[in-house]
Amino acid sequence: MIELEHGGNRYRIGKLNAFEQLHVSRKVGPLIPRLVPAFMAMAKEGSALDQIAQLLEPFAEAFADLPDEAVEYVAGTCLGVVQRQQGTSWAAVWNKQGKCLMFDDMDLSSMLPLVIRVITENLGPFISGLLSGQTQPTKTPAA
Repeated sequence: MIELEHGGNRYRIGKLNAFEQLHVSRKVGPLIPRLVPAFMAMAKEGSALDQIAQLLEPFAEAFADLPDEAVEYVAGTCLGVVQRQQGTSWAAVWNKQGKCLMFDDMDLSSMLPLVIRVITENLGPFISGLLSGQTQPTKTPAA
């Protein structure tokens, strides 16, 4: 779990379970090439979420082309593992049953960077493997 600050609020990014990772990766698979610049920026130590948000414009445009159901699934699933600090405790930012944000001050400019951060934190090793070719099966010598 990581913590970050965005828009004057402190957030925790949690972990998607394996099936959530699978389904999110299926839905965003075509967008991964546009996500790579943001992923690379996030991999750098000390990259601020506000700076990374500038890299998300091409991703946001591609995201807009996805069917509504896919966008809602990805956003809801990703926001479902995000918490926001409220005093000394943490509160979920997404109500899974009601399918709504729990904070009135959250809008697209706060929501989208958090969704992207969840994707990169949870699918990062997979994306990194794709970029480096490490996901290719290794050949074993014939016996």
